[in-house]
Amino acid sequence: MTSLAERHLLEHYGWPIEEEDFGRHDEPEIGGCALLAEVADGVQARFVIRPNLDAELRAMFAEWSVQRVERFLEHGPEPDGWQRTSAGHWQLWTRLVSLPPL
Repeated sequence: MTSLAERHLLEHYGWPIEEEDFGRHDEPEIGGCALLAEVADGVQARFVIRPNLDAELRAMFAEWSVQRVERFLEHGPEPDGWQRTSAGHWQLWTRLVSLPPL
């Protein structure tokens, strides 16, 4: 079942979440990445996750993606640490981290 956030990405922006083996097999906590290109009327985006990511992690990635795009549109790349690619676009990787309890 597709999450609300994933449907929002597709219906509101027209951006599906794609599955692709992007390597990084030595870093299993890397679940996906977002790529943004600034264009005349806003941004174009591509969201890529590891193949066969379980439904809960896929939903978390979709929610993260919506939040990152909306923050990028409002505040630019700085708040989330987007990195410039050699093509001049923006890239951000997701990494699952378990934080200790407070």
